[in-house]
Amino acid sequence: MGKYWLAMFGAVALSAASQMLLKRAAKTDYPNPIREYLNVWVIGGYGLLVLSMLSVIFACRGLEMKNVPVIEALGFPLVMVLGRIFYGEKLTKNKLLGMALIMLGVVVYYL
Repeated sequence: MGKYWLAMFGAVALSAASQMLLKRAAKTDYPNPIREYLNVWVIGGYGLLVLSMLSVIFACRGLEMKNVPVIEALGFPLVMVLGRIFYGEKLTKNKLLGMALIMLGVVVYYL
């Protein structure tokens, strides 16, 4: 059973890393529209997203379905923290309040 939990948490980490790569791509100016979509950041980001999806599919084989959305929701605060670390994004009161509401929703769902 441990391998399924590991796969699920790995999927969340891969998804968060994917979003960091896609944010990096969005902050760059490209000489033409084709380069906006065919560059290392976008291709890498979507590649990680595919790996995340495959990991979730594998994890769903061994986990109860009530646990999957709870673990997936951990990606929201992870992306917020990674955005702060790598891109210096500000943690405003509204962002923190929104994150608290998401986590409260997860707690309510899980009960």
